[in-house]
Amino acid sequence: MMSDREQIKAVVAAITQAWLSKQYELIDDYLAADVVIAAPDSDTRVIGREAYVQSFRDYDSAAVTDEFDAGNPLIDVIGDAAVALCPFRISYQLNGVTYRETGTEMLVLNRSSTGWLVIWRSMRSNPAA
Repeated sequence: MMSDREQIKAVVAAITQAWLSKQYELIDDYLAADVVIAAPDSDTRVIGREAYVQSFRDYDSAAVTDEFDAGNPLIDVIGDAAVALCPFRISYQLNGVTYRETGTEMLVLNRSSTGWLVIWRSMRSNPAA
């Protein structure tokens, strides 16, 4: 049986793989129905599984991802809650301009009867050095 941290790493990897392969519908399985995306440096919130998945579609319709490297998540588990800090490096094209960034996706997960589900997400990134 996998440890909590291994299960959470598997959830993070599955969401990333579903996004990169444009199999967005697979992301649903790893999200709470009322999941929240908190936009960095803003009071804006996107709420709900459908909106969460749509955010991946919207990104892919606007940008072309040339490279995406996911680092090893740092995971803290406290009872039935967990926080995963997921470092990444990305190169993408938007409106004919290439951007290279490094950042951290921050996920809060909750243990459910079906496994670990993402309940909250935010991301911070900066231009790569």
